[in-house]
Amino acid sequence: MALLDQGGIVMRESASQGQAQQQRKISPMVAGLGAAVVASAVTLVIMMSSPSPSPVAVADQAATASTQCQMVPRKLLVSTTVGSGTVRLRAGSYLSPPIALSTRPQAVVFPLPRPETTPVEEVISIEGNANDVVITSEVTDLRRVFDVVGASAFSVTWKPMKTC
Repeated sequence: MALLDQGGIVMRESASQGQAQQQRKISPMVAGLGAAVVASAVTLVIMMSSPSPSPVAVADQAATASTQCQMVPRKLLVSTTVGSGTVRLRAGSYLSPPIALSTRPQAVVFPLPRPETTPVEEVISIEGNANDVVITSEVTDLRRVFDVVGASAFSVTWKPMKTC
């Protein structure tokens, strides 16, 4: 819009304001694109300048990780010979989720690790209602059968065991 001032000079105030606002909208977008280009260039330079690990070093790390010994967890298997039922195993303050029994053994992993040097005896409670509840272990010859109405308890000795 053209306006004449007192001296007869044409002023284009509203048009120049619109152009300035449009330029301000473009400027942040251009600045953002510029920043992205700079960041990409810096990342590329850093990646190109840092040496990648040699295949031998990667193989050594993998071999070290696989040969490190870990303690076997405290774990029991729970099943039933006949029938069904639901039980929970308790050791100290730990209480397992409910276990719907079947003839297929289900693992219960206790949160405490096995002892590192000396065997530890612990009382395990079976809570629930079920007949012929079978408790076994994958790593020992433990096999006990219980009829549980309310709760039943037994003692287990956790021996130190490592994966290697």
